[in-house]
Amino acid sequence: MKMAYSKKDLCCQCVPTKATNTMLYSLLMDPQRRPSSTGSSCCHSNTESETDPQQGVLDLSMRNSQKHRSEEDSSEKPVTVLHRLAPEHYAMIHHAASQVLIQTIDFMRKLPAFTYLPPNDQMLLLMRSWHEIVAIGVAQEKVPIDTVSVPAPPCECCTGAEMHWGGTPPPALTMPGCILSSDLDDIQQFVMKYQSLDLDCKEAAYLKAAVLFTPVPGLAHPHYIEALQKEAQQALNEYTMMTRPLETLRFARILLMVPLLRGIKQEPITELFFRPLIANVRMEDVLRQMLFT
Repeated sequence: MKMAYSKKDLCCQCVPTKATNTMLYSLLMDPQRRPSSTGSSCCHSNTESETDPQQGVLDLSMRNSQKHRSEEDSSEKPVTVLHRLAPEHYAMIHHAASQVLIQTIDFMRKLPAFTYLPPNDQMLLLMRSWHEIVAIGVAQEKVPIDTVSVPAPPCECCTGAEMHWGGTPPPALTMPGCILSSDLDDIQQFVMKYQSLDLDCKEAAYLKAAVLFTPVPGLAHPHYIEALQKEAQQALNEYTMMTRPLETLRFARILLMVPLLRGIKQEPITELFFRPLIANVRMEDVLRQMLFT
């Protein structure tokens, strides 16, 4: 199996015609913040009962307790911060990310082992791994990820636990082109790790192939896909031993980036790099058109 990687760009027909307007979303919003609770809810009069001196002390203690509880409740309200691309680098980053996506599809179409698979298997592998291969491309091409913070829309119904979601966020917490801090950290952590290892083009190609050929449910030939993944890993191991014999742990360090890739979700990659390009078009439809046209 040939795993050579070429950076030949696809023609413009491979990009959906709907994915042309880079400024479709203005992402304008008013930074309305949730009103903070201040003061206490004391409504007692200034007169105290003179018949029982201990009653005044008890009332004062209760008022202080209510005040502290109110302050704790307001301080415990979670503040959600979203991130989007910096306006001054907006067009440049979107253009670079689009080129990475084109190269990603081009890479897959040039792998004979991939093109020989049934179309359904090709699509299943693509939908499982496209965002991870794009992340590799972003790190490889040194695409800058310059972002700015924007306040999330107020959501009184969401608790702190719901804001630190592990899956799909509540709709009120998302805005087009924006991602959560945790998702941005996942992307940046992988990029920094990748660039610290300084992979060359062949190492990147073998890593992409190993990520692409990951068995998923529904494949017509899962054992063949698994064999291709092992072949890609073996080719990567042999290549690192040949080119960097003194770095005996290089192969293991490269494979240790795979868990970091697995932590990157599809939605943040779509929102950060491609949402203004594809508007309301599903990313699956964009990828399908790029792969089969």
